[in-house]
Amino acid sequence: MTIKAILKRSCCICATAPCVLYRKCLGDTVKKFKTVTYTIHSQKLHNQGFVIAMLSDLHNVELGEGNANLLQAIEAAHPDMICIAGDLVLGKKAKSVKPAYEFIKKAVKIAPVYYGLGNHEQRMKQYPEVYGKEYRVFEKKIQKLGVTMLENSSRSLEIKGEPIQITGLALPEEYYQKGKKIALSLKIMNRLVGKASKDQFQILLAHTPRYGDTYLEWGGDLTLSGHYHGGMMRLPLLGGVISPDFKLFPEYCRGDFIRQERHLIVSAGLGEHTLPIRIFNPRELVIITCVPETEKRKEE
Repeated sequence: MTIKAILKRSCCICATAPCVLYRKCLGDTVKKFKTVTYTIHSQKLHNQGFVIAMLSDLHNVELGEGNANLLQAIEAAHPDMICIAGDLVLGKKAKSVKPAYEFIKKAVKIAPVYYGLGNHEQRMKQYPEVYGKEYRVFEKKIQKLGVTMLENSSRSLEIKGEPIQITGLALPEEYYQKGKKIALSLKIMNRLVGKASKDQFQILLAHTPRYGDTYLEWGGDLTLSGHYHGGMMRLPLLGGVISPDFKLFPEYCRGDFIRQERHLIVSAGLGEHTLPIRIFNPRELVIITCVPETEKRKEE
């Protein structure tokens, strides 16, 4: 039995309208999303803080014509920066990057864009003989628009008087292998991106949350991930069911995971690709407000 056939059978909860529910589960209806908000308090921040619009796993999906609905929601949040945690594009043969480019052209007019690579960008870049040269051209074009690409690199910046370091982790292809988990040690991570800043507010763009333990140990104040698409299907109490690498009930699937005042925020993503499945699992635009620790005390 094929995966679609299994889904069709499992979706027939209501015998009177199984086809409608089936189409809904497979994303054939109008694509909608929700805006999810988080607030991060940090001792490293001392002024008014700043706002991040974070998105991941759009995969060339359009939310509104030309992504108008998505762009409108981002603009409404008044972000100081836009962080892309990978997979804006769809890494398949003969798939255009034009939807991603058109989105970026408009996004840079809202706020500065910082782009961390996902596995789809990495493989398109690594294997031009398979995917063509379009991605490399895309990368050069969006950099000319002002996008900061972060491929195992960091940038220091200042927003509203707050010193920030933002780092993009681009893991080698083997770290995305299905069925077999390769360990990512702190030593290897430091070798790839260097050590986390102790003085600046440290943001890490790390596409896959598979190595969340290592990210939190690394020491960033805020890590942004996606990749798991929220587990594709979500169940009450159990959460996300399966990750793209076929791990059942993955630990870091969606939400804000906190350890020693360090945050790992995992988005359920905005799109889908090979298996167009989102069951009880809405698409997410994530808005994060980062404020000084003193603001938390005032709230209390």
